[in-house]
Amino acid sequence: MGKRYRIAVLGAGDMGRCHVQGWQLAGHEVVSITDTDKNRAFDLAKKAGVEQVYMDFTESVTRSDIDVVSIALPLVYHGPATILAAQHGKHVFCEKPLASSWEEVERMQKAVKEAGVKFGLGFQRNFAHGVELVQKWAEEGVFGSPMVFSSDLLQEVRPKIAMHDKDGNQGPVVDTCCHFFLMWQTIFRSKPKKVYARGGILGKGRPEIAHFKELAVDTAIITIEYESGDIGTMTISWGLAKDTQLQANPDRIFGPKGGAVGYFNTWGRDSGTEVKLYIGDQLEVVPLEKRELHKVEFEAFIEALQTNAPEPYGFELGMEMLKLSYAVLESIETGQVVTV
Repeated sequence: MGKRYRIAVLGAGDMGRCHVQGWQLAGHEVVSITDTDKNRAFDLAKKAGVEQVYMDFTESVTRSDIDVVSIALPLVYHGPATILAAQHGKHVFCEKPLASSWEEVERMQKAVKEAGVKFGLGFQRNFAHGVELVQKWAEEGVFGSPMVFSSDLLQEVRPKIAMHDKDGNQGPVVDTCCHFFLMWQTIFRSKPKKVYARGGILGKGRPEIAHFKELAVDTAIITIEYESGDIGTMTISWGLAKDTQLQANPDRIFGPKGGAVGYFNTWGRDSGTEVKLYIGDQLEVVPLEKRELHKVEFEAFIEALQTNAPEPYGFELGMEMLKLSYAVLESIETGQVVTV
């Protein structure tokens, strides 16, 4: 494996736990966990066998023995944590989305470039076996052309309520749709051309999020036309009724020759087990390989670091996805088709 890197993980929530586990599975040493919730940080540290816990990421990031800072904090902290880490010569791996504003992106890029460190962005879902399979079939012309890709994500109000804050994580269009946009772009092998979307806020009356100054759009129907002529569509909501039994549909891609259905880019406990491939009047059920996606993405990042190759996903891709998310929100606000 080569060098064993020393990692400071920032954030002890669900994604922080994934980062700790992923780095350890990849064979590296998580030396500290930082979270403002002291009990949560200590609980994760105990379970993961990590000795040092901090409540202020300044303390963990500025340690001289840290090689990589792994950021799993709310969106508003991506910029400050990245900039501080770069200024102290640390490589940075940051969860998506990239940042909370374009101004923040510019500051992050400047700090990383001046420090000469690597910056990776967390799009672990695109390493899923389902994405790999469907991309291969699309390249081979199995579906024909043009292709239509349909995705769903339906949930009730998120337990992590900061996700609903327009001034915080900015809702599902910014926080989560990027995974699906990247999957479509990868499979179509094409860039987005035009966006049309309608949406609103289904969770407006929910007491647990009523204190936010302004709620983010939590529900949308999105259509994206690609330069290739392919089309991606998505129905997403974080505003369903509490304890609903309603389930999202699996991903579906089809063209004039065939199609496929399955949960292509899910991971962890929600991971799909198979893909149904339809060619003409034939059906083939293809099993999906289960992958530890955070382990895979961290291994890819470290390989880029060691070989001085481009990161699998970095600033350029992060900006593309952020631009597309904001185009969706613009279309919702204006009711117009938006050129990307």
